[in-house]
Amino acid sequence: MPSEPLDPLRPFPPVEAYENEVSGPAGTTIRASELVWRRPEDIPPREWLFGRHLIRGFLSMTVAPGGVGKSSMVLVEALAMVTGLPLLGCAPPSPLRVWVWNGEDPKEELERRIAAACIHYRIGPGEIGGRLLVDSGRDVPITLVKQSGGSIRIAAPVAKQLEAAIRQANVDVLIVDPFVTSHQVPENDTTAMNAVVATWRKIADATGCAVELVHHVSKAGAIHGEDMGILAARGAGAVIDGVRSARQLIRMKPDEAARFGIEEASAYFRVVMGKAKLAPPERAEWRRMIGIPLNNGRDVWEQGDVVGVCTAWQPPDVWDGITPGDLQRVQRAIAACDTPPSESEHASGWVGFVVADTLGLDAARTKTKPERTPAQNHDRAKIRRMLTAWIQAGALIVKEVPDTRNGRTRKIICVGEPVTDADIRGH
Repeated sequence: MPSEPLDPLRPFPPVEAYENEVSGPAGTTIRASELVWRRPEDIPPREWLFGRHLIRGFLSMTVAPGGVGKSSMVLVEALAMVTGLPLLGCAPPSPLRVWVWNGEDPKEELERRIAAACIHYRIGPGEIGGRLLVDSGRDVPITLVKQSGGSIRIAAPVAKQLEAAIRQANVDVLIVDPFVTSHQVPENDTTAMNAVVATWRKIADATGCAVELVHHVSKAGAIHGEDMGILAARGAGAVIDGVRSARQLIRMKPDEAARFGIEEASAYFRVVMGKAKLAPPERAEWRRMIGIPLNNGRDVWEQGDVVGVCTAWQPPDVWDGITPGDLQRVQRAIAACDTPPSESEHASGWVGFVVADTLGLDAARTKTKPERTPAQNHDRAKIRRMLTAWIQAGALIVKEVPDTRNGRTRKIICVGEPVTDADIRGH
């Protein structure tokens, strides 16, 4: 008999309804299947639904530390999928039906986040078109696997109801945030986690739905996430092994913020493809969290809510507006200095001040770091990156010379291979 359609307002079966899952219907015989040859051009292509991450019928995962902005990002991606708009730079082939299930937050909190994103991206109900489905685990609990009496038990009735709900609503993409709220087994137990991931994988396969699991990193992963790669994911390796595509969100590091001239690095993170069995590795994409007011203040809450929204962000291009002629001017300015400029940014005669004066940048010569404006920090960061590139290219060279003040040596910047007029003309 077909599974009974799921009433989204009715709770899932209680824990007592759990039962052991079997590998197939009673009487099923396992046998090997002969390959039926098809021409390569006759094999159906993979159905990529969103970028090179979500595939119809497969399981994907996003791994990130707490508070980085992953929930906001997947909500903005959900809006991009239902509207067909490239909100973060990526759009689906056509508008999709997306079901967002959040196991932690109440539905009102999800509404706040969605409303803030819609305000920022100027999205109205007509563009959503009823294609966005949203539920909270507080109202619609989903627990697929639990551990009881030392054994792992899979909730077959829950899985069947979930499959029925996906089919009934014609869901293309299901987002489960966070993954940990969909089971009650130890995360470090390989066998248990394999059962959870396998159950989600079967749901995706049975319904033709792309399932996105949002997962946390371990404590070590929160500190050394970039060094650990996708293995920073919390729990047993079976979690990452069981998904088809996994990406990692990494906070901006202090040295990156300094290079880009950014004051608050905590608002920025990048998306890195940590595992993509069916897609070529993608380059990292940057994201920035911004606060959007809902203007919903009333009574004692006059200010109302300000909700974080994930946005696309590109690092500033160090060469924006810089030409070979500018490098030639910098070289000539350095050559004209009475005293060769210093390589050290801490020196009063730093070469960066020569670059700033020549190119019309503000390096805040007389200000300490706390006194500089974000624009001044940006210009200094740009100067540092240009100097590094010019030194690597040999246009500028670093020399060590005796320091008459203390008898040691100090590093100065001199002109290397000069830029000629022919270089400027492109010859």
